[in-house]
Amino acid sequence: MKKQPTTSTQYVIAIYSEDKKGLLGQVLILFNKMNYEVNGLNVSRTDISDIVLITIEALVPEAGLATLLRKLEKIVEVYRAKAFMPGETGLEKVGFFRLSKEIFSASFWALVQKYGAVVSSISEDALVIRKFGSDRNLQEFYGQLDGPHLLGFCKSGLIAEESLLSMEHFEYA
Repeated sequence: MKKQPTTSTQYVIAIYSEDKKGLLGQVLILFNKMNYEVNGLNVSRTDISDIVLITIEALVPEAGLATLLRKLEKIVEVYRAKAFMPGETGLEKVGFFRLSKEIFSASFWALVQKYGAVVSSISEDALVIRKFGSDRNLQEFYGQLDGPHLLGFCKSGLIAEESLLSMEHFEYA
């Protein structure tokens, strides 16, 4: 019997867990088994000793979201898993744009100011511009810079700041 295609939605999933070897592999195996596309992944330490925040951007069918969160929380090291819609949390990424110095002009600096970007570093032959924003916002700025002077671009993954938990959410044995 052929499986009916399902519509997936982009979610940001925040996972709080103990910092143990192999955990990230277990989490990604779960996404692979469920055939969910992972578009972004970030792991960061928290101020709570031995607790990490794993932030995953993934395409997940709405009907499968609750099951995914339950399965994530069944992993021994995971304390909590929570999902957000990308627009609901006001999350931002940081984009880095490496540009040749030949781009310097009054209109370039006006563009940098218009988009709220800042110079991150300057070398002999290039400069790096840093900009915080949504995927759409970063893509728009990229479109303005695209051309022979754009030497490189990369952007970070998301960190779900609205999911930050206080100590009472964790129970230690």
